[in-house]
Amino acid sequence: MRHPIPDYLASLVTELGAVNPGETAQYIPVLAEADPDRFGIALATPTGRLHCAGDADVEFTIQSASKPFTYAAALVDRGFAAVDRQVGLNPSGEAFNELSLEVESHRPDNAMINAGALAVHQLLVGPEASRKERLDRAVEIMSLLAGRRLSVDRQTYESEMAVSDRNLSLGHMLRSYGVLQDSAEEIVAGYVAQCAVRVTAKDLAVMGACLATGGIHPMTGERVLPSIVARRVVSVMTSSGMYDAAGQWLADVGIPAKSGVAGGVLGALPGRVGIGVFSPRLDEVGNSARGVLACRRLSEDFRLHLMDGDSLGGTAVRFVEREGDRVFLHLQGVIRFGGAEAVLDALTDLHTGAEKPGTGWDAAVYPRWQEAAADSAALSAATGGGAVHEAAAVAARDENDGPIRTVVLNLARVDRIEDVGRRLIAEGVRRLQADGVRVELEDPERILPLEETAAH
Repeated sequence: MRHPIPDYLASLVTELGAVNPGETAQYIPVLAEADPDRFGIALATPTGRLHCAGDADVEFTIQSASKPFTYAAALVDRGFAAVDRQVGLNPSGEAFNELSLEVESHRPDNAMINAGALAVHQLLVGPEASRKERLDRAVEIMSLLAGRRLSVDRQTYESEMAVSDRNLSLGHMLRSYGVLQDSAEEIVAGYVAQCAVRVTAKDLAVMGACLATGGIHPMTGERVLPSIVARRVVSVMTSSGMYDAAGQWLADVGIPAKSGVAGGVLGALPGRVGIGVFSPRLDEVGNSARGVLACRRLSEDFRLHLMDGDSLGGTAVRFVEREGDRVFLHLQGVIRFGGAEAVLDALTDLHTGAEKPGTGWDAAVYPRWQEAAADSAALSAATGGGAVHEAAAVAARDENDGPIRTVVLNLARVDRIEDVGRRLIAEGVRRLQADGVRVELEDPERILPLEETAAH
């Protein structure tokens, strides 16, 4: 069965790609010349599935979306107390490049504005760290979470340094208050290089998923951040990540996020999904205009608002068993987006004899992910995704027994299926039926009548 979410994302790219609000960042020469029509979306789930559409493989510079990751690195390197002495935790309510400082302490208000990011960059590695060591640490943490080696775009770095007067003025003020110990020129140069690291929408989605899982890499199951660090970073993204539109974003979209002026948007919804969007046209506050629209639609269509609440989606699939050419998926709990995606994940991995598309990520770019994800005990423990991976194992080891002809969804332990869950499972059933697979329900409470499922 072909997974429906990539098709949904493709339709979203087509629909929103016809909308042309805003313009590229005009104050940075190399960004002003970017192709304004580029548009890509990627979603990474805690169970290791990566869905994408559009220009999700096109590289761009991460810009301010680097701030959550260097903040995480500083918390790991120096500890919470040392970082909190230098950087606050409150939204500024001002533009990202304002000198927003606390009155008494002169700390920058938070790590998501430029003043705070400069203070954070100073803290990387240790008190005696060189400019190269700090930059290497920034690239290292982003590469670790992306799952591949990232690098600095020198052309963008030089273009931004030529127009860094405002950041230099912030640096000099911070140094005068004792927030920076090294010269403003050294810290600004390192910070600008950090912002010039090349990423893709796929990278941002996976990096966001690392935060959403509490520090577990969704593709390898390795712990890449302490859970308390991931929690702190996502908390600050929630209150301050979307510049001076952060409050409106939280109310309307409800996905912890950070944007960058090259057009990237990073999202991290705890327990549910990591999001990466790339579209260079910016709105009036410096966020990707199409990125904002895309995240709003994802939130509405899949009920991804933080305040909607959801348990870890992988636990929706209790276990999978096969009897001849019949496979039984035993489901449980309340099924929302995360749970329905886990069900689709299991259905997609079944051997039905139909032609099966790729897994959604590029094996040539990320070869080790597919190898490591197969036996990832750490990931299963962290996300409840063991049943989904068991479904893949069932499909793989039973291919010699012939294709699956019937799928039985057992809903005896399901308490409720919310609308988004019903719609996604209904689409999965429709696609199985199109592949010639019979779908049956064991549904004593008639939570999901098959005739209604097939009709939608």
